[in-house]
Amino acid sequence: MGAARIWAGCAGILLAVLLLRPVWVFPATYLPRLILSVQRNDPAPPWQFPAIVSWAGMRGVVTLAAVLVLPADLEHRSVLILAAMVVVGGTLTLQGFTLPALVRLLRVQGPDPREDALNQASLMQLATAAGVERLQELRTDTDPPEVMAMLKRRTQERGLAAWERLGRPTSETATPSQRYAQLRLAMLEAERAKVLELRPGGEYAHEVLSEVLDRLYVEESMLDVALDELDASGGGGGEGIARPGGVCGHLESAADVDVPRDPYCAGCAQEGTTPVHLRMCLACGNVGCCDSSPGNHASKHFAATDHPVMRSIEPGEYWRWCYEDDLLG
Repeated sequence: MGAARIWAGCAGILLAVLLLRPVWVFPATYLPRLILSVQRNDPAPPWQFPAIVSWAGMRGVVTLAAVLVLPADLEHRSVLILAAMVVVGGTLTLQGFTLPALVRLLRVQGPDPREDALNQASLMQLATAAGVERLQELRTDTDPPEVMAMLKRRTQERGLAAWERLGRPTSETATPSQRYAQLRLAMLEAERAKVLELRPGGEYAHEVLSEVLDRLYVEESMLDVALDELDASGGGGGEGIARPGGVCGHLESAADVDVPRDPYCAGCAQEGTTPVHLRMCLACGNVGCCDSSPGNHASKHFAATDHPVMRSIEPGEYWRWCYEDDLLG
């Protein structure tokens, strides 16, 4: 077997790997959605998404591991190893270095942390309301009022923490949730030190000490996660988040439109999909769902009309989004 023939075979294998992935990714993405029930629950994504998935088929350590476990006496084993290395090197180099350019070319946007923070706050509000409503159903005349107040307060604190990420710029002082976590972490450190100080004395059983320490560690880990989330969001969501006043000319000049008494997304109602986070156009009053919904009707309305500003009409929210400048205010 000549060297030219071997390298030609390796190049052919690499080409097959590059071409066969989109051959099965596109049908696997769109063919199941020809079924109406699947389409209603999971609408087909834009063609750019499977295109990026197709080009993101880099091979790596699994391919090399598979070929290196081939028996040593296998015929043409060295050729198979070479072919695997060509595929790995070729896909990592060609696809790996060009994937960012492809994403930019197709204009695919990643998730917006600010939008995620708004959705999280809205979801927390709905969950908190459901929890408080259930509490009212279960309470009895014999329940201590202080217990009811404590349950309600602790439930509402989670929702308030989510809203704090939206309402304060990073330049301001720590939010109440951040300050609570900081102080509670200091308290937990002192509590744990006290338990460790008492452990050598033998006054408490090992099981009791372990259980108390486990509880302290669990609470500390939860507070660490909460602080990390707040730090990642800038301690308040960033400048201009969920604050009326606007950060661009479109936001500043957009006038309010009366919110319908029972707003709904007409596009979702027509298509039979479930809306997520309703928005209303401040130019014409059209109500659509955000990009977390299957239909993306708010974005489609902007694409069809060029009306730049929509506002949230979810309970308890007052924020505006400018599609023209990609700004939240």
